Amino acid sequence: MNYTKYILILILLPVSVFAQELKGRVLEHQASGHSPLTGASVVWINSNKGAVTDAGGYFNISSEGISEKKLVVSFVGFKSDTLVITSEGYVEVTLHPVHTLKTAEVVFERSGTMISINPIKTEMITSKELKKAACCNLGESFETNATVDVTYKDAITGSKEIQVLGLSGAYTQILTENSPMITGLGLTYGLNGIPGTQIDAINIVKGPGSVIFGPESISGMVNVDLKDPDKSEWLFVNGFVDENLRKEINVDKGIRVNDRLHGLVSFHADHFDGKIDRNNDSFLDMPLLTNVSLLNKWKYVNGKGLMSQNSVKYLYEERMGGQVGFDFSKDRSDPSAWGQKLRTDRVELYGRTGYVIPSATYNSIGLQYAFVNHEQHGFYGMRDYDGSQQLLSLRLIYNRELGRMNSINVGLSLKSDQVKEIFDTLNRSRTENMPGIFIENTFKPGARLVLITGLRADLLNGASYITPRANIKYSLTDRTDIRLSGGYGFKTVNILAENPAILVSSREIIIQEQLDPEIAYNIGANLTHEFTIAYRKGSLGVDVYRTVFENKIMPDFDRDPLRVYFYNTRNNAYSNNVQIEGTYKILKTVELKLAYKYLDVYSVQNGEKIADAYIAKHRALANLYYESFNRKWKANLTTQWVGQKRLPEVHSHFPGDRFKKQSPVYTVVNAQVTRVYKKMEVYLGAENLFDFRQTEHILGSDDPYGPYFDASYIWGPMDGRKVYAGFRYKITKNKI
Repeated sequence: MNYTKYILILILLPVSVFAQELKGRVLEHQASGHSPLTGASVVWINSNKGAVTDAGGYFNISSEGISEKKLVVSFVGFKSDTLVITSEGYVEVTLHPVHTLKTAEVVFERSGTMISINPIKTEMITSKELKKAACCNLGESFETNATVDVTYKDAITGSKEIQVLGLSGAYTQILTENSPMITGLGLTYGLNGIPGTQIDAINIVKGPGSVIFGPESISGMVNVDLKDPDKSEWLFVNGFVDENLRKEINVDKGIRVNDRLHGLVSFHADHFDGKIDRNNDSFLDMPLLTNVSLLNKWKYVNGKGLMSQNSVKYLYEERMGGQVGFDFSKDRSDPSAWGQKLRTDRVELYGRTGYVIPSATYNSIGLQYAFVNHEQHGFYGMRDYDGSQQLLSLRLIYNRELGRMNSINVGLSLKSDQVKEIFDTLNRSRTENMPGIFIENTFKPGARLVLITGLRADLLNGASYITPRANIKYSLTDRTDIRLSGGYGFKTVNILAENPAILVSSREIIIQEQLDPEIAYNIGANLTHEFTIAYRKGSLGVDVYRTVFENKIMPDFDRDPLRVYFYNTRNNAYSNNVQIEGTYKILKTVELKLAYKYLDVYSVQNGEKIADAYIAKHRALANLYYESFNRKWKANLTTQWVGQKRLPEVHSHFPGDRFKKQSPVYTVVNAQVTRVYKKMEVYLGAENLFDFRQTEHILGSDDPYGPYFDASYIWGPMDGRKVYAGFRYKITKNKI
């Protein structure tokens, strides 16, 4: 009997310890009243001990070991304030917006990458970090990040996935402002649907994370925060073009109706029609693409505890790939040439409304919702694809402080998912309704220890699933934190959306049995240490995680090169991950980041350990960032080193020495230089600077309608060096 789940439930028992602590709240000044300021920085002066305000503007900060009791409160776009603290208890501070700058003023600027102070280790990639690369969409936002790997899934459609802990992106829960938007059919090309210029920050969690957001997070969670309407620019324009004439334009317009109501309209267009075939296999190296989206976002804050934020988005995409000679004006393929064409129409509605109930202690209630209508139709060769999805997600959360040491979240959730997916003769349509209930307690007995324990129960297809999770943070010193985490997760499988490579292959799809939900538990440990050497700051982080699947749906490409099998595998799939990362300001203007990652992802078959295909066991990253003293010049150089990957068996039709069992080791270098002017930034860069390419990535390209055609043989970059240039123009002052 597996007792792991029940051991995790037992750690809900708290222990009482007392320590010095200061509680407070940060508000922003408005003409109609004050409203909570989320994400404000609260730091003891001349120390590294600090906190960040939550959604209600509240914070807790330890005063243990602090001799100079001065508290510095700051936020971008607001005048900082310094408080002299004379006694422990509760403080409240109101920050005023910076409207004019008649004299020189220094404001706080977020670092490119930060680790949150929360017990759940959360790595935040800010907009400053995203600007180190062209960052055209979410899938291109992790080039300087060692935690998340982005890989191509096939050699024709350009589909990408993110990988955390070496596991497929299907095991990473992707949220947009805490709403589950990229899921189901949207998983295949969803990373292209969020423009990088719309992103304010990306929060990355390894392991299962919080129970509030659902049970689907197994290897991790990625939450994308978009620009805040009441803090966005009055006008922002971004233009981009690369040497292959891929073009992109982004326009954001901030709207201020009054002090309480703000809006944001964001337009994005991306177009590429270059027919490039550098390896002369008759197939396009990259798909032809047109992507257009429009986002409208509104935020209302009444200054009396009520906040409501709602968004609507429309996305249109046309994606075409295949042989260079194919006539892409056709609505159907023909035997004379192989082509692929897919059109996507997608509507998203999502938002959240919260109310802080007036009381002596923090007390709030909130409703979060998301609705997606996804339509996707087209063909792959001679086989038609017809897909649609209607997703509704609701979450009601009540939060309350229980005395000095506990804060509790309790709530209800509902996920209704209707999927229609037909590929050739394979029908994978389904309807799921999953109601759930959850409870999560944050226990903070002292300044150094925080414990978050959560439990949720969900009902899916008549079966109940219990999901316990726990996260512990202990501060050894003011600069050294240890975190431990553990918990379960489960999800249903979408074999076509999660494995798009089988759509561009002649392989026969065989589903051997009824596919059950995938279930896994994850345990992890993290050490974070900040240091100062020669008056310059640095940090060191060490992560160790292990994932064990109680059931995993294995796309088996190894058994037969002409077929792919799907079946349940019980208690024989694992993932081990070790990551070491350090940063240091080697000069006042130069920061160095070094990272190494070890991935041991495998299954046990007939007593033999088999490594998962296309997963590099060793990876390393080095990033060098320069910013001049006057902040007018910025430069970035990133090197990614990728170790060998196991490759699946190919058919004996191909010569044995043509396709190896291991991919070669390779290195990819990206570089960018930015010149900053008063209202504009101009940047020039290159991806894959030394033009490393996998030259052969389609099996049977000479006979695409034959039995050996397979475009899933992807272990490295396909498109080689790309030089690009772009600009960012903004007007920050609201002229209304």
